[in-house]
Amino acid sequence: MAEMTENQKFHLLLADIAMAAAIETAGSTFTAPPAGAYEPGAIRDNWLAEASDAEMKRKVLALANAGVASLQGVDPDQLARAAEKYGVPVDAALADRIAVHFTDKREAIIRYRS
Repeated sequence: MAEMTENQKFHLLLADIAMAAAIETAGSTFTAPPAGAYEPGAIRDNWLAEASDAEMKRKVLALANAGVASLQGVDPDQLARAAEKYGVPVDAALADRIAVHFTDKREAIIRYRS
């Protein structure tokens, strides 16, 4: 399999943070992968594979989708704190790269539409 692009990795990292927050908010639980064994997208994929309640899945996915959109606009410090809270390995440097990536995407769209 080809190596993941930064864009793909960043989206999966945000998806995991948002999914973990949504799972917690909805009253369900997840197990964060052990340190060193994390792969981007693992929290989301593992929870979806294990969840059997269709209503809970719908609720969590709706919350997580909104969460991803929200995380795309947060500053690096807030992103790093959220990642740490849910066991997603995003340090300050990576959080900064992610924030710049999504800011650049927003600005490119704004320039395109102007």
